[in-house]
Amino acid sequence: MNDDMTRLSYWFPKIQAAGLPVPKTEIIKSEDDETQAFYELALDGVDPKGKMDSLVCRIRKAGEMMGFPCFLRTDHTSAKHDWERTCYLKESSDISNHMAYILNFWEMVNWMAPRCDVWVVREFLPTIPIGACPKYSNMPVCKEFRFFVDGPEVKCWHPYWPLKALNEGGAIYNSEDFSYEDFCQTPDINELRNLASAAGKAVGGEWSVDILETRRGWYITDMAEAYKSWHWEGCPNGKKN
Repeated sequence: MNDDMTRLSYWFPKIQAAGLPVPKTEIIKSEDDETQAFYELALDGVDPKGKMDSLVCRIRKAGEMMGFPCFLRTDHTSAKHDWERTCYLKESSDISNHMAYILNFWEMVNWMAPRCDVWVVREFLPTIPIGACPKYSNMPVCKEFRFFVDGPEVKCWHPYWPLKALNEGGAIYNSEDFSYEDFCQTPDINELRNLASAAGKAVGGEWSVDILETRRGWYITDMAEAYKSWHWEGCPNGKKN
């Protein structure tokens, strides 16, 4: 696989066309001059002199169509561990700042990676948070699962949130009776397996498939090449040291 296949704009249209439950999504291509102007602004502080106005306007229109708050990301990342400054777009006036935070995150962790030249605006799904992580900029914690597939074959699956990650985020739970063991379980596991299998069949190859619980049911929110995605310790399908 290659970098083009890591992009949401590669895998999302395939699972959407397969009729799988996905968030409403608008994919917005940045023109070369807009991309260059944004990089100069975000990384070097150079005044873009209006060159970004059209891009920001297209993102704003997508946000208005989805309704604010909405979810903002690039083709590659949402930088969600800095939630309130990145992917959680509360109002249209925040667009440029949130774009800059996402771009800076991407460049810090992947400085040789492809540029952020595609932006994605998604509906903010009606999730069921069990708490939030203040150290991740108040990122809400919701029940999610990650499946690993090879085409339609499900290889393994894991709860999305290891307890260590929640502890590092300073997780504060909505209920004093919160049970991490219960949080890692669902009676719907066969339904989720079927969704992951259908996504793998639609895209082809080896992928991880992230599935999120919402008040409208389960939604596929993200995919990545399987070799780039993390397995829980002890999983026989994980990377061997």
